[in-house]
Amino acid sequence: MTTLLKPPSEITLLIVDDTADNLRLIARILETQGYIVRKALNGKMALQGVLRQPPDLILLDINMPEMSGYEVCRALKGNPKTAHIPIIFISALDQIQDKVLAFETGGSDYITKPFQEQEILMRVKNQLLIQQQQQAIDLQRQQLAAKNEQLKQEIQERQKAEAEVQRLAITDELTSLLNRRGFHLLATQQLKLAQRATSHGYLLFADLDGLKTINDTLGHAAGDQMIQDTAQILRDTFRQTDILARLGGDEFVVLIPACDRESAELQSRLQTHIDAFNQTQTRPYSIAMSFAFVECLKHQQASLETLIQYADDLMYQQKRRKKAAVQHD
Repeated sequence: MTTLLKPPSEITLLIVDDTADNLRLIARILETQGYIVRKALNGKMALQGVLRQPPDLILLDINMPEMSGYEVCRALKGNPKTAHIPIIFISALDQIQDKVLAFETGGSDYITKPFQEQEILMRVKNQLLIQQQQQAIDLQRQQLAAKNEQLKQEIQERQKAEAEVQRLAITDELTSLLNRRGFHLLATQQLKLAQRATSHGYLLFADLDGLKTINDTLGHAAGDQMIQDTAQILRDTFRQTDILARLGGDEFVVLIPACDRESAELQSRLQTHIDAFNQTQTRPYSIAMSFAFVECLKHQQASLETLIQYADDLMYQQKRRKKAAVQHD
């Protein structure tokens, strides 16, 4: 890239020199090329002008009263607002140590007086091109960082969406319990661990009584509320480590691993929570469940499906006994 993107009429140069003749000479050379030129007779004036209106480039004398060019350069490079401005030292000092010090303080180039007009123009243009390239690199870096951040956000959103899809795939939408698929994924693994450890545990199968009647008489919204209330009763009854699920319709299942309580105690606890709900809530219905517990150790080699079927059969025996008792009464 050898062409400036901005015309000289949009580029501001600051010349700092305590000799007025030098200021006029350098300013004339640069102004003939169309550059906007500002002048400062000393370092303090230069610093004030730079902070007030930063130029695109500075040509800086070294030997000046009160504040040398080295001191001005250090001050500008030490300020984040002005550190990016290229500085070309222009001085009668031609010793190697003078030039080394100029670069060590942050100078970009060095012109020795007396100078040639074309030398000043080319060195100024080269530094402006370097600055232009650096700005283009910085812009590309910023754009790349912005794209990376956007990509990061898109990945996070996609991961969040995928996690939500996975959650929905194993979660019952109405109750937020596991669905049948989710229960099988988690409970199968947990059951295998319990069987290997020969630890006590139970599987509960529960059926919500009277759901069809509620749907027919009070509407499906009431039926859905009844299902949600049942799910909450199960949450209140069992531990966070137990695996709760709604298999569908009015059927619920719970795997209770590593439990040393008797099944009668678990049944009593569940019934207590059901009774407490019915006594304290003002729903237009009461909740009743038929349920059965199967002890996992008694069926050591049984699969999860087999245990569910055992518990389901026991639960329906209880349900039939309930119906028979009601008919008898």
